[in-house]
Amino acid sequence: MGRSVVRVGGCVALMKAQNSVTVSPLTVTAPPTKRVRWFAVGLTLLLVAVFTAASGWASLTKYEIMGTGYLPRSVVPIFLLIVLLNAGIKFLFPSLALSRTELLFIFAILSAIAAISGQEYANHFYLNLLGLVYYNSPQSQWFNMFVPHLPPYLVPSTNFRDPAILWAYEGMPAGGKPPLGEWLVPLIAWTPYLLSVYGLLICLCLIFSRQWEEHERLLYPLTQVPMELAGSEERALPSHLFRSPLFWLGFAAAVLPYALRGLHLYFPAIPDPQPQRTSDILFPTGPLSAFNGLNLHYYPEMVGIAYLLSREVGLSLWLFPFIRRSEVALKIAIGQDMYHNEFLTFQSIAAYLVMAASLVWIARGYLKEVSLSALKLLARPIRRNLNTLMPTEAKALWALILLLAFILAWSKWVAGVDLSWVALMFFGLLVTGLVVARVVAEAGVYIYSPPFRVYQVMFDVFGKSRMGARNIVLLTAMSWVQFRSTATMATGYFINSLRLGSLANTGRGEIALWIFVAVVIAILVCHVTFPTVIYNYSVPKLGWWPQTSSLNTANFIGQYLTTSRPLTPHHWWGLVIGASTCWLLIKLRLSFVGFPLHPIGFITWFGWPLDRYWLSVLLGWLLKSVVLKYGGFSVFQKGKPFAYGMVVGGTTNLTFWILLRLFYPTSDIVIYD
Repeated sequence: MGRSVVRVGGCVALMKAQNSVTVSPLTVTAPPTKRVRWFAVGLTLLLVAVFTAASGWASLTKYEIMGTGYLPRSVVPIFLLIVLLNAGIKFLFPSLALSRTELLFIFAILSAIAAISGQEYANHFYLNLLGLVYYNSPQSQWFNMFVPHLPPYLVPSTNFRDPAILWAYEGMPAGGKPPLGEWLVPLIAWTPYLLSVYGLLICLCLIFSRQWEEHERLLYPLTQVPMELAGSEERALPSHLFRSPLFWLGFAAAVLPYALRGLHLYFPAIPDPQPQRTSDILFPTGPLSAFNGLNLHYYPEMVGIAYLLSREVGLSLWLFPFIRRSEVALKIAIGQDMYHNEFLTFQSIAAYLVMAASLVWIARGYLKEVSLSALKLLARPIRRNLNTLMPTEAKALWALILLLAFILAWSKWVAGVDLSWVALMFFGLLVTGLVVARVVAEAGVYIYSPPFRVYQVMFDVFGKSRMGARNIVLLTAMSWVQFRSTATMATGYFINSLRLGSLANTGRGEIALWIFVAVVIAILVCHVTFPTVIYNYSVPKLGWWPQTSSLNTANFIGQYLTTSRPLTPHHWWGLVIGASTCWLLIKLRLSFVGFPLHPIGFITWFGWPLDRYWLSVLLGWLLKSVVLKYGGFSVFQKGKPFAYGMVVGGTTNLTFWILLRLFYPTSDIVIYD
């Protein structure tokens, strides 16, 4: 295959002060693209379907989220098993064995869709569609507040007594069959919108991936684990990793606390190591009460990831949550002991806007090239071989524009929502998606999403009086894909998968296409799996979170339809302080070599993920700092197998206990996340 030459331009890493200068476009030679056989593609898509169905069932019935984390919890041990089986196949039948490129392809695609059957989409969509009708009944406090605003073709039924609604909550009669036929019309209506949202986010990541990989050279710490596990083309097994005592030491350090915790759940006589503790109330009153309730959680996978981060990122991830608490303490000290969450939330909103603007500004030269490449297509005649005329990023830009136009058209003509509110909500999605992708690519936070929901911020700022009840109800329904998640966002998964595609030389465009195909399969599998499980179990018999999900959503909408929440000076001051702080951190980072605080620490300082992860990040950061100080960079490199062992050991062991608990339940779970 011939070698292709591509033009690239832009600037180097936004957050690395010593390299933060604009560079002129340069020409690089792309390595030859490696082929992925159709056999490997078919195997991958089969795994996508099976994983989606299994993880969806586990999520609904036990609330065990198998796809949790941007290095998906259960995908890592599945990948490890595939690597081991492939080593045996390569020994016996070399022609049938998967290449390293194909192994990484499997991991990239499977991890990209891992969260679809969980909190990113499926846990919300089906239950909440049913709940809008069920909790619209006369027995509900929200009687007749939702259904009048719903087009009948977007829900299985508008009558709460219809079996499609009633049986989901009160159980099917003996001999009854799930009324899946009632879902056909609403799923046909919703599916183009759902796929367009995912396609939009894939295009966003595809546009920025080259800038971040080749120009800013971000670390992408989460991709290091599958790269190491995949071995090499010459050796099917990562023998250097499996032969390393440090790898198995890290593996044991991760397995031991989870194993003892799991055994304790089945055999209470075994001591409980309590890997997730919370500090007591140390300061009953006064400013220092802001430091009560510290989460002292041990996540071995996050300890390993933190070891792989740059020291300034690691420092900022664990330090900024304490700076946040110090800010609250200062507010209490000056007599402002209220609206703390609102104040912090609006700081985060402003910080996201500033960070997104800075990412676009830093990439302005590169984005200009992409835009010009896309515009030049309009002046060129249509030829059969469009690939020679249209760079991957230009394709992605046009696809993003067309998908956004389709979403607006769908919102207007199918859902009947005011386009101005839809445009504002999707602007927020692009901002948050871009920032979350950056956090994952540079900081490798295992679980992270914005500490605010875009549509909820809109409701708070504009209220029912400006937006209207219909727009509030339908925008909430449209938010059940991506917007609603408080755990992860698809862009974090997609940006890692695109990077793996680059490292495996499969090409970003090809990986992006297969990610979208996998998304289509995952959503279609969810369309069958989730309604079937809901009817066969009924909502009261589902896991603890799905039991109340639709009720909580109904209460959420009902409160916005019946009460107003005027903004206070705390909200506005939060915006000003958040924007100023984020801008200052970026400016200092770019102006002073060695400035120790990273803006990503401020971006991630509020919300449950870093509240739980800070201690694990601190441990990994301390370990790296000590190794670098007393052993130097060479010893740090030699210590990486220990970090890989902690990640692989933590995810593998936790998956074992999840699977065991699915069939042999216990009164408590191994860990909360």
